[in-house]
Amino acid sequence: MKALLDEGVPRRLAVLLRAKGSDVSGFPNAWKGLQNGELLRRMQSESVGCLITCDKNLVFQQNFISAGISSLVLPTQDIAALTTISDLIAAALRQVQPGVAVLIGHDGSFETIKSPLKK
Repeated sequence: MKALLDEGVPRRLAVLLRAKGSDVSGFPNAWKGLQNGELLRRMQSESVGCLITCDKNLVFQQNFISAGISSLVLPTQDIAALTTISDLIAAALRQVQPGVAVLIGHDGSFETIKSPLKK
């Protein structure tokens, strides 16, 4: 699944995850400042299936089910901490399904939740 780092996620994480076999891109400069709804529409048009973010509220604000997009919610923006759990982030990315969010803990544990917003 093609994934995109959200604007606030360190771009170095994309490099780490690509080294683990994931198709992850950094946030495009041309998309900076987009509202979340427009971001999801752009992701759909570019066939990006997952947003990797640190925004824990995004799952409750946007309808990922109708967008057909999944989300990985990271516990921090600290690249050192993310490097420590990068294998587990890559594993979560391999397992995530459209319309589902995976909340990743500081220890690398993850909890899967369906988007609470209806289709």
